[in-house]
Amino acid sequence: MLDLHFINVGDGDAILVEERNGDEVFRLLVDTGRADAGAYPGSRRLTAGAYLRERGIARLDALVITHLHEDHFAGLAGVLETAEIETVYSGFFPDAPVRAIARTGTEEKTVKGLINCLERWSVLTEAMRAKGCRLRQMEETLPLRLTPRLRGELILAGSEAAARQRQVWTALLKGGRTDRDMVWWSSKYRNPGALRARLYYAGRRIELAGDCYGAAWEDRAEKCDIFKVPHHGDAKSVTPALLQRLRPLHAVISCPAEYIPRKDRPSLAAIGLLEEWGAQVWFTDSFARRENPPDCWASVDFTIREDGTILPPARN
Repeated sequence: MLDLHFINVGDGDAILVEERNGDEVFRLLVDTGRADAGAYPGSRRLTAGAYLRERGIARLDALVITHLHEDHFAGLAGVLETAEIETVYSGFFPDAPVRAIARTGTEEKTVKGLINCLERWSVLTEAMRAKGCRLRQMEETLPLRLTPRLRGELILAGSEAAARQRQVWTALLKGGRTDRDMVWWSSKYRNPGALRARLYYAGRRIELAGDCYGAAWEDRAEKCDIFKVPHHGDAKSVTPALLQRLRPLHAVISCPAEYIPRKDRPSLAAIGLLEEWGAQVWFTDSFARRENPPDCWASVDFTIREDGTILPPARN
C-alpha cells in the first residue's frame, strides 16, 4: 500500500511518501517547506518537522530537495532535528569549506535571494554531513528502485544548464570572480531547472513537479494519475499542452490559504484549466474559491492499494 501525504506547510512544498509492506515502511520526503509555516485563521498548517513529530516518524529512507528556494528546503533544519535521514538527493551540494558570499549592495532582488539561499543551504549541507547523511548530487536523470513494488525517477531536465549553474554557485561560495549576468541567470533557472520526481506503483503514475513551469516540460510529459502542480498553481504552473499529455485524475496544489495577488497564486485560470482536463483539484491549505467552503487539514492524503485503486482524501 502506498500513502501520499501532501503536507500543509502553507506557502511551500513538502510531500511524504510511505510504502508499507507488512511491518516494513519505506519513507521518502520530497521537499521540506519553509523554516516557519506561519499562521492563518482556520488553517492547520505546520512545518514538515512538526508533521513528522506528530506522526512519530524518526527516520526517512530518502529526502529529495527539488531546488534551492526557501519554501522548498528551509524546513530541513527542523526535519534534521526530528528524523535520521539516510540519503539526500539534490542538484547541488557545496564543497566544504565555503565563505560568506561578498555583497556589493546593488544586487537585484533575485540575486539577493539566491545569496541568502546558498548561504543557508551551505549550513544545512554541513549539518547533514555531520549527521552522516549520504549526499547524492544529481547531474543527470536517475532511475530509482525504492522498494520491490515502488520505483521512480528523479528527472533533471537539462544536465548542461545544471552544470553551469553549479559552477556559478561554487564560484560564489568560494569567493571567486563571477559574471553578474550568469549569477542572475543561475538564480532565475532554479524553478525551470527544478528536479521532478516521478513514482510508479501498482500501475499508477505520480508526478511531483517541484516548481518546474509547465512550458519547460510540456513536450515530454506522460499520462499520470496524481499530479503535484508546480509553482503553487500560479499562471505558469500548467499549459494546455502539458495537461493534454498528463490528463491527471487528481491535481494537488500546495499553496497558502490566502490568495497572493502579486503572484496570482493560486491562479483561478490554472485551476480552471486543470478542471477542464478532468482533474479533481485539491489544495493543501484551507484555500477555497468563493463558491466552495474551504477544506481544513494538516495534509492532503491519498492511498493507492496494491490493486491500483486510488483512495482520495475525505472531504472535511
